[in-house]
Amino acid sequence: MKKIVLALGLAAVATLSHAQFKGSIEKVIEEMGDFSPDNKTFEVITAKPLHIRLSPRVMTLAAPEQTREEVLRAVVYGVYRTFIHTDQVQVQVTAQPVLMVPKPTVLDAPRATVTVTRAKALQVAQKTLGVKSFKDLVDSDDTWSDKMQNGRYLSRKPGLAKLAQDLGVVYVAK
Repeated sequence: MKKIVLALGLAAVATLSHAQFKGSIEKVIEEMGDFSPDNKTFEVITAKPLHIRLSPRVMTLAAPEQTREEVLRAVVYGVYRTFIHTDQVQVQVTAQPVLMVPKPTVLDAPRATVTVTRAKALQVAQKTLGVKSFKDLVDSDDTWSDKMQNGRYLSRKPGLAKLAQDLGVVYVAK
């Protein structure tokens, strides 16, 4: 009987989604694999209060609208990955592209920044994306849910620009 209970317990733990994983932002970023300190796409600027930089990779300076979309998407990623996977109550996220050639170089502009609390980020997700909780932003395999995808692209509704605006993101082109 004890073996059955133990086996069921282990199976339940094994099926936990990444959304239930809680840890430091460094562990979250490493687990997700989308950004890394190794290629200058991730940096913890300060631990308390938490301020992180995420840098979408670019090979050359793309069209301004395309770069804007990538930078805004990185800010939104930072906000929601922080609150889905950590116990932080507030985060400041700065996003600016990193030019990958000839070697990774973080560009000064464009830049987007937001400082937001867990409560505000949840309120925005509920109002703008129509979800009930942070866990509704990801699927069981920890990919973004359809509702979150609607807030990650300029071409979708309500769209990335609306989600970023509702979060209070400040975007500076130059």
